Amino acid sequence: MKQRIPSLCAFLAAISFILILLISSIDFNCFQHSFYEREYAAMNTAQDLHMSHDDLMKATETLLDYLQDKRADIKAEITVSGWVREAFNEREILHMVDVKNLYQFALTLRITAIGCLAVSLLLLWLQKKQDMFMMLAAAYGKCAIGFLCFVAMMGIWAFCDFTGLWESFHRLFFRNDLWLLNPRTDLMINMFPEDFFFHMVIRIAVMFLIGFGGMAVWSGFYWKRRLSIAVQKEAHDEGDHSGESKSAA
Repeated sequence: MKQRIPSLCAFLAAISFILILLISSIDFNCFQHSFYEREYAAMNTAQDLHMSHDDLMKATETLLDYLQDKRADIKAEITVSGWVREAFNEREILHMVDVKNLYQFALTLRITAIGCLAVSLLLLWLQKKQDMFMMLAAAYGKCAIGFLCFVAMMGIWAFCDFTGLWESFHRLFFRNDLWLLNPRTDLMINMFPEDFFFHMVIRIAVMFLIGFGGMAVWSGFYWKRRLSIAVQKEAHDEGDHSGESKSAA
């Protein structure tokens, strides 16, 4: 069992790193106000909703601040078609409670993954100091192959049927149908149509894959370098044994 602990630590470190990278990519991209402004401008969102850009951003910032626990609710007064109204209705408010709970769970999961990564690296360093990086490179390479296959399947699904993927995501993570909003009565679904989320997912995927791919490249090069050194050492040792045999003869 003790011999398996370093390997388990290496795999746990690799999985934890991937989780941290994925959640951090989501966290960073979901709260970039400049992205929302660019998307709104490109899709003419304010004009289509008959509201000012300032009111649109006010509603958006209210949502983002609520998710980040900077405010207690998503109540905000805006003007739509010349009428002052609350930005979001009861159904939208209840759905955002679910979204916030999911987001806070993701943050907790990231903290847990950071703790697992730190403990795994420490145990690995204490038990396999000399081979630590080689074991990490090997574990990450194996995890990366499996996770990359999963990401590839999700990517193909997204490009072929993003609506189906998005609905499946909601059915998996939400236990009710509050996410099924009505574009005739609910502002939120008009603020964030399918194209908006598609572009958001692309940004998250690109950022994640840059870090994910960079680590995979490091793992591959490190593993190749260690193998090369091992082969050279083996050849050198064989040469020394051969020389000793000739001397003895």
